Amino acid sequence: MYAKTATGLAALAVLLGAGTATSAPGYEIAVNSRAVIASDHTVTTSGTYRCTGSTGASPVFVTASVRQNNTSMSGESQEAVCDGELHTWQLETKGFRGIHLEAGSATVQSHLVQIKPRSGLIPIETNFLATTEQQVELLPQR
Repeated sequence: MYAKTATGLAALAVLLGAGTATSAPGYEIAVNSRAVIASDHTVTTSGTYRCTGSTGASPVFVTASVRQNNTSMSGESQEAVCDGELHTWQLETKGFRGIHLEAGSATVQSHLVQIKPRSGLIPIETNFLATTEQQVELLPQR
């Protein structure tokens, strides 16, 4: 249950937005310049990340959103392995209720987001550790 809630909150944090490329010391994230769009309009983005110091109580997630013209969507997230090594990430974003993207130019924002439990009215705090924005080409899936 916590993992699904944390993943949903990480995706919400992406939609709420963060600035352009910034990183805390020991954290970095990059986006590949090409992404794939399937016939059902599912967009697969990918890249690399590096992070250190995550603990079980405060996991770090890789999240991404894709923007094309006036449409912005975010999809799944994945828990990061924060061991100081360079890792690859790949995430899918699916259209819904007629909202979708097309092949062509788009912008991807990706983030390393730490989710911390806390007390109070909002029981979870999000901390953006690294964020970047990259122009990408959405290529049809073969």
